[in-house]
Amino acid sequence: VIPPPVIRIESYGENSISFSLKMTTNIKVSGYVVNIYWTFDTHRQEKRTLLIEGEKSVQTVANLTAHTPYEISAWAKTELGDSPLSFAHVVTSGTRPASPSLKAKAINQTAVECSWTGPSNVVYGVFYATSFLELYRSPHNATTTSLNITVIVQRDEQYLFLV
Repeated sequence: VIPPPVIRIESYGENSISFSLKMTTNIKVSGYVVNIYWTFDTHRQEKRTLLIEGEKSVQTVANLTAHTPYEISAWAKTELGDSPLSFAHVVTSGTRPASPSLKAKAINQTAVECSWTGPSNVVYGVFYATSFLELYRSPHNATTTSLNITVIVQRDEQYLFLV
């Protein structure tokens, strides 16, 4: 039986998490697949996937959000097949940034100007869809470092926006 890998949180801060991966077996490991999950505003779950080569590994994931819960899941790729999943949870330190105040204004039938308030020098994600279900499961999205963006939409549809 292939055991799951051990995920150990080495350190964390306001915008990064460092963790190590190892196996408690003599089975040869060729690498790991790691998923990092977090949720914004209860509407949208985000995921970042890392493909890591080698048997032992210490990784640092940066560009995270302060005071946000993150779930790390990992499995090992071995000579005998993939291991079961293991999980670790951590909340980054600091104070979570305030939610931006979004305004969306139709420019014409296929373009919407989105603008919001918030700090500069950060990356904003704009998510939009025609229903709450689509907004949660598979929204259209765009990222920007500015405080506004124009998105192209389908004509004759109503959209929900989240930044």
